[in-house]
Amino acid sequence: MPPIAPNPQQSRAGLITALVVFVILFVTSAIFAIYFNTQWQASIRDKQISLDRLRPFASDTAATNAQVIAVKDEGAKQRPPVSGIEYAISQRDTIAKLFSGNPNGDLVEGITNDTMRALDPLKGDLPTKLKAANIPVSLKTDDMLGNQRVLVDQLIAYNTDAANARAAQKAAEDKVNTANAARDTALAAKDKEIAAASQKATDADAATTKARDTIKAMIADIQKASDEAVAKANSSTTVAQTEITKLQASLKKSIDEAERLQKQLARYRLNPTRALLQPAGTVTRAAGNNIVFINLGRGDQVSAGLTFEVYDKLKGLPSLTVANPENPDALLPGKASIEVIRILEGTSECRIIKQGVLPIVEGDLILNLVYNTHTKFAFAVYGEFDLANSGQATPGDADVIRRLVSQWGGRTMDQVAVDTDFLVLGKEPVVLPLPESPTALDQERHDKAVKALDAYQEVRSQAIKYSIPILNQNRFLYFVGYYDQAKR
Repeated sequence: MPPIAPNPQQSRAGLITALVVFVILFVTSAIFAIYFNTQWQASIRDKQISLDRLRPFASDTAATNAQVIAVKDEGAKQRPPVSGIEYAISQRDTIAKLFSGNPNGDLVEGITNDTMRALDPLKGDLPTKLKAANIPVSLKTDDMLGNQRVLVDQLIAYNTDAANARAAQKAAEDKVNTANAARDTALAAKDKEIAAASQKATDADAATTKARDTIKAMIADIQKASDEAVAKANSSTTVAQTEITKLQASLKKSIDEAERLQKQLARYRLNPTRALLQPAGTVTRAAGNNIVFINLGRGDQVSAGLTFEVYDKLKGLPSLTVANPENPDALLPGKASIEVIRILEGTSECRIIKQGVLPIVEGDLILNLVYNTHTKFAFAVYGEFDLANSGQATPGDADVIRRLVSQWGGRTMDQVAVDTDFLVLGKEPVVLPLPESPTALDQERHDKAVKALDAYQEVRSQAIKYSIPILNQNRFLYFVGYYDQAKR
């Protein structure tokens, strides 16, 4: 069947219907668009009006300022809550009342007129007047309370000075009036001169008063500081005097105790002026070939290397102290010096280190000042020594002597004390005179030598005070049989 051709009438009707629907929808959309655009424009205008109203009170930058935000938050905390502007106004009113006593009135006028008017004297009138009156007061434009305190203090000071001045003036006037009553007749002709002189005196008094007030203030300050210093010094002096009294009592007690102990010690210590040495033992046999035997062996604390000086059994041992100051080493050497090389039961074999003119015989005495089977003698070793007799004393040789003392059973001490048995004293320091034009190095060396000599003499004085025998280098070495060994 052939296709049916479209009906032209139906096509036009459908097209018209679609067009009408489109027009209706378009008109409706236009109406809604116009309506909503009108509302949007109105909203923008309202917002702009609100912004225009608020812009005089806060800029965009101020809106983000921490202080502005803090004011807004404080307003929100009020009961009832208020805006930040309202809260700031209430704070402004409080400040305005504090400054001017007028919390009411226009905000701007209150600040610029009432409040700032209260500050005007600080900026203009008041500082100028103070300066003109020669009143030394400095005011700050941003510290009302501080300025108030300064002015009150100054007012009190001036009132005090004024009262004193009035009293002085009253006393002076009374004297003047009394004198004037008796001298009116005689001074009638001098009134004019007195008037002129009084004017000059008034001017001078003004200057004098100002100077006197300044000096009086300075004197008062100085007197106050002086009184405080004296009171403090008196207090310190009283405390110090009390402490000194206590220390003196303690010192006296210590001195008395020391003297008591020294007296007790003197009963047990040998008097160095008459002390005699005691032999350590005797020679039991001279075997020949530089070998001798002594009566000390195992159990007698004898050690290999221990040295003795051998003295004649008929002559005995020399004195512990110097018999002849002009020849202090006289009578020190014995017959020989021996050294222990082998220790046996009840005896020891010794080799002869040094042999004198006389031979060693049975019964000869042997001596080593350090060695003692019953006690450990205490030796204080001080100064510089020359063991090799080279003419050059060194501090190192003192260590050698200390080592020998320790090795042979004694004990060493750094300082002289009441329990010191012997003092081994090195060479006395020599103080050379300064050249005519000494250098800094010359002066330093001289001062060092003087200091060393003072210390040396102090040690010797302490030994004499405690009755301690003093041995020089040679006496010590002879009394331990080590004189020849020391030179090797």
